[in-house]
Order: sequence, then structure tokens, then C-alpha cells
Amino acid sequence: MRPVLGALLLLCSSPALASSLLVVAENDPAREVIGELVEPFGKAKVKLKVAGPQAPASQCLNKGNERNRCLAQAAETAFVEAVLLIKATTAKGRTTVTFQMLDSDEGKLIKREVATGPATNLGGALKPVIARLAKVVKARKEKVEPQPAPDKPDQPKADPPKVDPPKVDPLKADPYPTTPSKTEPVAVKPEPKPDTPTKTNLEPVVVTPPEGVVAPVQPKGSGLTVAAWTTTGLAVAAAGVAGTFGALGFTTAGELGKNEAGVSPLSRSQANALAAQANTNYTVALGAGIGAGVLGVVSAILWSQTP
Repeated sequence: MRPVLGALLLLCSSPALASSLLVVAENDPAREVIGELVEPFGKAKVKLKVAGPQAPASQCLNKGNERNRCLAQAAETAFVEAVLLIKATTAKGRTTVTFQMLDSDEGKLIKREVATGPATNLGGALKPVIARLAKVVKARKEKVEPQPAPDKPDQPKADPPKVDPPKVDPLKADPYPTTPSKTEPVAVKPEPKPDTPTKTNLEPVVVTPPEGVVAPVQPKGSGLTVAAWTTTGLAVAAAGVAGTFGALGFTTAGELGKNEAGVSPLSRSQANALAAQANTNYTVALGAGIGAGVLGVVSAILWSQTP
């Protein structure tokens, strides 16, 4: 089984594959059949993710009525388009393999196939069945990720219609065209004012603007103070996030390093999941720590400029 699992891991890491399946074996003979699925699914550009005997997806088989919903949750966690259940039985030198494909939304059955062939040469019977299953997975992938519509070619813009100037008959044209004369403005003489003394009020008039017009005067430096408090609070929050995720990363790394008599109690899939979780926690902690440092520097600059 180790060479088969090695080939499956290489297949899962190939970046050229677009669709993916979570393969779950329902019995021990089905795990032996998984090795026959690698090459035909790989040629069909479908990635296989095999659940081990102790994986959460394999544990869903014992959930009874909640089995399909549990498998759908495992598919969402594994980022696959569907779950492929495999069950195999061998009798009188012939092996019968039953395939059930479940969707990753609610665990509903979307495809069921049965292949029967000689136990010593089962690949020929599996190839047409795998081809049909691969088409279903690709159709679901295209449905989830629609292709962008092709760009429409630019249509040529129509030229504006040409307007011909009006034709003038030279025989009817006026030989001496007249130019309109300009109208000169008529000056109006102002009427003389009577020589009566007028009383002039020399007292200044104070006009008070309404309350809505007077802008409130803010104390100097109030905007810098608010900005300084804001950046300080953000720096403290970022530092808290960095500390929290750093502690989570150390805890996950500690669980990954546990072993009994030199042997880890974790399966390969569980160890990979813990390693990915530890890397994610360390990455978030590093980013939050950098952000906290930058915000701390900005806060110090603002506080130094606050009166």
C-alpha cells in the first residue's frame, strides 16, 4: 500500500489538475482497488485525495443517518468538488466495485456506477466507469466557476451625415449686400439734485450673524489627539492578535511533536492538517506583530506632535 499512497500524494500535488475528489473506502478490499484509480483519474485531470482509515471522513461511515452530511462537511474541509465512496467484493475470481459520488453541499447522491472484472486484471473494467465519473466532476467544477464571457469586438462608429451648404443662384444673388448698421447708445443726462442738506448717521452698525453661521472653534491639536488614541488602540489590538495566534501556533506544534516510543500517534493526513494549522497561526501572528509595530511607531509620532 505504501507505493500506492506515494503515487496518490504525487497526484494530489500536481498543479495542472483542476478538479478534485475525496476518496473514501468502505471496506478493506476497496482500499486495494484505490491503486487502480490513480492512472485513469490522472489522465482525466482529476485530483484524488484519499481518506485514511482513521481520517474524519472515514469515521463518518459509522454515523448512521448523519453519514452523508458528515461526508459533505469533510468534503468542504478538504476543498473538493465531491466525495467518492468505494466498496469492493470478490467472488469466484471476479471483483465487483461499487462507486457512489456524493455532492459537497448536502451529501446527496449524484452518480452511481458499478464495474465488474477479473480480480487479476480489473483496470480494463474500471476505465470507462472512471471516465464517466470524471465528466461529472468536471461539470460540477465548471458550474461552480463559470467561464468569463468573451469580449465583444469593438463596432466601428458611424460617421455623422454630411450636410451640404445651401446653393445660391448667382443670377438671383444681391450684388450689393448691405451690412446691418450698429445702433449707437443714447446718452442720458442725469437730473440735477436739489441742494438740500442731508443728515448722515456716523454711528457704526454692528451686525450679529445667526448662530448657524458661526463655526464652532475646535481646540488646537484635537484631531491629532484622536488619531493618536486610534492608532494606539489599533496597535494594542494587533499585539493581542499576534500573541494569541503565536500561542496557538506553539500549542499546535507541540501536538505535532508528540510521540510514543518514537512513533507519532497521528495519521499522515492528521499530521499534515496540524502542520498546515501551525503554519497558518504563525503567519497570522507574524503579520499582526508587524502591524502592531508599524502602528506603534505611528502612534509615537502622533503623540509627539500633540500639544
